[in-house]
Amino acid sequence: MSEKILVTYATKYGSTQGVAKAIADELQSKGFLIDFYPAREVKSLSGYDAVVLGSPLYIGSFLSDASRFLSRFKSDLERIPCALFVLGPLEKNPRDMVEVQVQLDNIMNRISWFKPMIVEIFTGAMDIEKFRFPDSLLKIMPVGKDNPLFKTYDGRDWEAIRAWADSLPKIFEKQPV
Repeated sequence: MSEKILVTYATKYGSTQGVAKAIADELQSKGFLIDFYPAREVKSLSGYDAVVLGSPLYIGSFLSDASRFLSRFKSDLERIPCALFVLGPLEKNPRDMVEVQVQLDNIMNRISWFKPMIVEIFTGAMDIEKFRFPDSLLKIMPVGKDNPLFKTYDGRDWEAIRAWADSLPKIFEKQPV
């Protein structure tokens, strides 16, 4: 069983950080030692028995902090049990979930060396008041004013997130030595 777990994430406006924190809290409540850091701040994977990485998908890619994390720690991540979660659509409708799965499959094909033991797609959140330039331009564009796609919305399913986190110890136990 994994004793010390790194929960790390890339986030643009904090939604993925919130999900990563819920995962870290759930694992910690099970007695695991948890380190919780943004991916850009991780200096080493030495001493970790498992890694959980989270990133939103933006235009068919992970955020650059997640991509750099994967590149920086490639040799470690090939040896340590890993779990990956991504935040994709705001709502869990079949069309959007399939579209995000296709994007995720394309990413995973490009980094075929990375073999997480489990991968999960969660619905995300969007708070347009947090948008920074150039995203903040969407608030003032005529197309954005009455478009429901550009409204603050939180579609994160906290029950599903906690249940997924709760499943991780058993999955990590199955890692071959």
